[in-house]
Amino acid sequence: MTLSRRRMLCAAAGIAAAPILSAIAKAQGYPSRPVRFVVPFPPGGVSDIIARLIGQQLSERLEQPFVIEDRGGAGSNLGTEIVVRAPADGHTLLLDGSANAVNASFYPNLSFNYLRDIAPVASMFRGPHIMEVHPSFPAETVGEFITYPRLTPA
Repeated sequence: MTLSRRRMLCAAAGIAAAPILSAIAKAQGYPSRPVRFVVPFPPGGVSDIIARLIGQQLSERLEQPFVIEDRGGAGSNLGTEIVVRAPADGHTLLLDGSANAVNASFYPNLSFNYLRDIAPVASMFRGPHIMEVHPSFPAETVGEFITYPRLTPA
């Protein structure tokens, strides 16, 4: 099939205009309704305060309310499970912490798989983690601390 000069020029004009038309077209905005921001720790703590500050900024910027919901308990597993069970539409967020990194070993019967069921979106803050032992304890490094129980009979 051969293209006439007229069809070729129309196709070229359409291809050239496509980026302009796509810039004019608007996608559905996010969020389209209030966002539930679950904090899996008790109210009044550092995580709650950070969630409220970030939620306020996001509410102003995205023009939708970010409702902070403190759901502490079971080492943050209660709040995490609420988010895992929510529809995957981006309107339920979890303010995660380091507690979730170790919960799988502390709670062998969790009803969710953290690595499979939660997807990271953004890192909002970082806190220092310090490991301390009594000065009389023989381990001076993390490696020595880890091997100490294996080398020392109970």
